[in-house]
Amino acid sequence: MKSLPSLRPLVLAALGLFATAANADIEYRVKPNLAAKTFAIRMTITNAKDKETIRIPAWCPGFYFLLDYNKQLFDFKAVDSDGNDLRAKKIDPRSYEVQNPNGKPVIASYRIVGSDSGLGFFRSHLRQNIGFINGASAFMYADGHMTEPVKASFDLPPDWDIATAMDTDGKGTFTAGGYDEFIDNPIQMGAFTRKKFMVGTVPYEVIWVGDPSIRCNIDEETERLRRGSIPAMKMFGGSSFKKYLYIVHLEVGDFNGGLEHRACNVIAVANSETIHLDDLATHEYFHAWNVKQIRPVLLGPFDYTKEQRCPNIWFSEGVTDYYAQLHAYQAGFFSRSQLLEVLSNKVSELQESKTRLTMTLEDVCKKTWNDPGPNAGFGYGDLSYYTKGLLIGLLSDAYIRSTTHGKSSLDDLMRSFYAKYQLPKPGFEDDAIKQELIAMTDSKGGTYYDQMVRSTGEMPYELLSKMGLRLTIPGQTYVDPLYLLDANGKVTNATISNLQGGIKDGDVVQSAKIVEENKIELHLMRNGQPVTLTVPGRSYKAGDYRLTANPFATDEEKSRLAEWLKIPA
Repeated sequence: MKSLPSLRPLVLAALGLFATAANADIEYRVKPNLAAKTFAIRMTITNAKDKETIRIPAWCPGFYFLLDYNKQLFDFKAVDSDGNDLRAKKIDPRSYEVQNPNGKPVIASYRIVGSDSGLGFFRSHLRQNIGFINGASAFMYADGHMTEPVKASFDLPPDWDIATAMDTDGKGTFTAGGYDEFIDNPIQMGAFTRKKFMVGTVPYEVIWVGDPSIRCNIDEETERLRRGSIPAMKMFGGSSFKKYLYIVHLEVGDFNGGLEHRACNVIAVANSETIHLDDLATHEYFHAWNVKQIRPVLLGPFDYTKEQRCPNIWFSEGVTDYYAQLHAYQAGFFSRSQLLEVLSNKVSELQESKTRLTMTLEDVCKKTWNDPGPNAGFGYGDLSYYTKGLLIGLLSDAYIRSTTHGKSSLDDLMRSFYAKYQLPKPGFEDDAIKQELIAMTDSKGGTYYDQMVRSTGEMPYELLSKMGLRLTIPGQTYVDPLYLLDANGKVTNATISNLQGGIKDGDVVQSAKIVEENKIELHLMRNGQPVTLTVPGRSYKAGDYRLTANPFATDEEKSRLAEWLKIPA
């Protein structure tokens, strides 16, 4: 192995800059070494104690799986503000204990290997013209200093750009209110393309990174990101962030997807001519509210030393995915039929799971840290808490809308949680979702919650009918009309009207019900006059799970469906 130069010259040369950190209790300075593909990092603890324990996180918020960040860290050293060596002892694979008998500021220095695949994602990446740091993978922290103000600066090649969602003085120095906020702002460096837009009064920026070139039309793709950023902002009526950053890596390494951060997200996709991030982007973006602000009590402030076994990750991830689909539809990326098709596929995916019959969703969330299989960090066995959580969001939305006769929806539960739990308030306790659902509906809402989250029983799919939807179950028999309706309930294809008992194009169907095995009684309006007909239907055995508008929905159920599908102005 080739030996690397010591960091000591960098540390000593920078001691003269120490006085500039007077307004920050923790200061980081970062310098990439392109030849070695490493980042040299110096961490200054201003208010240092006589003994400091300095650690690298064991995991990254947003991915519930232990990571080996310590294996990319080496050359750890410590000196005081006068440049005197301090005794540093490694006490476990991720932690060092530094003796500081004179109580002076402590300066810890170390290197991080920038070897993450692709353009960087969970870890850090460095190549000749591009650098990326996921904060948890690179920045150590000191016990007892987590809430102290942070300052970071970077010694970059002269032609390198830098982007992060952190506050900046405009001169290359970035600040955060504490360690949690600091590492929740990934840093993109080097060569990239910036695109900007506004949603209301909030500025957004998209960082497009591709090497050697970007194949997609970034103006068109940025416009899609703009459209996808609108529904959540409308839903919550504002945000906790003052600006928002999308970082798009057009190269795939070990992970193809996205990772949320407090005022930012990072997405890794193939560098193709068309990417259409759409529901992937709306998912990561919605996290700026759900999980970064609305969060279980264990998820901020964080314990980075071990697994955080939270039974409600399904709410943070699965309900977020529900809104990702709904908001992609509201942004115009999906049609109504495509939205229903996506949800149908989620039902199929869940029903194919064997783990759902043996483990509750709460247990799956807690055990996801230990899953050795392909669902590691995303579920356990073949049960994804994303999938089941999404469907719980859908079913809960249907129940709230029907029980309150359209006066409330799951949106109101989310807004209530945002008001109650957004930072710096503590997160919600394990039973808070159930109690909020009961408060919005009735005691039966709690029963449904337990059925979906705390049992291995079947999901209460019958709730979908309360929102004007019908889910077909494979092997069961259903009746369909032999006519089609437009969005206003008008018949559009009565080409065999004699067989259909006299129904005609333009008839407005007001209600329909099955009166015999495959006979349908219709109440409709024709030229302003009420008409009642009995027409034949088509009886068939379902071959798959399929979600459609229920042709036999009541007026109440139709109203709930129209409200659910309405695109906010």
